Amino acid sequence: MRFIHITDMHITADRRPLYGLSPHDRLAAAFECINRDFTDISFVMMTGDLVNRGTIPEYEGLREVLKVLDAPYYLLLGNHDRREAFCEIFPQVPVDGNGFVQFDFTVEDNRFIVMDTLDEGKTTGLICRQRLDWLAGQLESQAEMDTYLFIHHPPLRLEGGEELSEMIGAGRVKHLFFGHLHRPLHGSWKGIPMSSQFSTLHQFVYKFGSKVMQGSHEPPIFGAVNLVAGNVVINPHSYLDDSPIFNLRSKSAQNAASPEDLPPL
Repeated sequence: MRFIHITDMHITADRRPLYGLSPHDRLAAAFECINRDFTDISFVMMTGDLVNRGTIPEYEGLREVLKVLDAPYYLLLGNHDRREAFCEIFPQVPVDGNGFVQFDFTVEDNRFIVMDTLDEGKTTGLICRQRLDWLAGQLESQAEMDTYLFIHHPPLRLEGGEELSEMIGAGRVKHLFFGHLHRPLHGSWKGIPMSSQFSTLHQFVYKFGSKVMQGSHEPPIFGAVNLVAGNVVINPHSYLDDSPIFNLRSKSAQNAASPEDLPPL
């Protein structure tokens, strides 16, 4: 099976621009690409910072642009989100007994857990004892299935992260997907495979030692995630890339002196 991982959309109210870009148009372009080129996916997962300030008008804007998407989708909250406003506009999204927006679902033989790491009013995330207890209950049920976890915050510096790693390690979670960084990060954390993707909007420039948090307009990317026989293969897709496409076996293309000289495909 295959699904799409999208993150950090930062939808604004009334389609207002943010950092010189249109959050609405960038997300709509991602959905249009998915509708056209990824018709076999099971769902689209959006891992937080759905909107920019957590207001009702912003969630109304998100609800409007979601109408473009043909595939099923799941929503997760990030630090820019707010539970009360989100739940007012998206009452169909499950909430646990403690008011956290977290749930699980199954597709074919794969189990997916969506976990709330929002600590309202703070940029940093939190996994409290209540959320850890909820996760423990989820992991105990249907433990024989391949399980995948979605959170917003990177686990490395997440408050409660140590307890989380002990709970999901030893193969109990096959892959951890997250957002927040506005940057691809792929590797493992305490032996747990993990990955993030670019934002659909602006990107964070990783520049060690800089005192300024730098952003850029690098092209957005979403992840096309393939799950085959317990294996995870993620193909990053730059859906707004407008560079030339050409025939790799064409001698004319091989001998082109510049991109402008490439023969049409």
